[in-house]
Amino acid sequence: MSTETLNTKIDALREMSRQHEQMLNNAHHRIDELEFRLNFPKLMTPRQVCDFLQISERQFYEWKRAGDSPPAIYWSERTVRYDLDAVMAWAKQKEVGQA
Repeated sequence: MSTETLNTKIDALREMSRQHEQMLNNAHHRIDELEFRLNFPKLMTPRQVCDFLQISERQFYEWKRAGDSPPAIYWSERTVRYDLDAVMAWAKQKEVGQA
């Protein structure tokens, strides 16, 4: 086998290895996301939202008073819930910079 053929095969194997590594990284990311979601219910209380966002309740209510909080579901005056997907979408809008 010529050196050129051997180098071509090595390059192809490296590319396959890179693709497999990317697939594994994507799978790990998805597993991490699913495990994270398992720790929080679909509909969260304000306290659970604070835990999810890793902020204090004081900060959360300051944002809420300023009109900058995730959309809420009001079942009654004292029963408020937040949809996990809506909270995640709201938080995603807060991202700045490039990854």
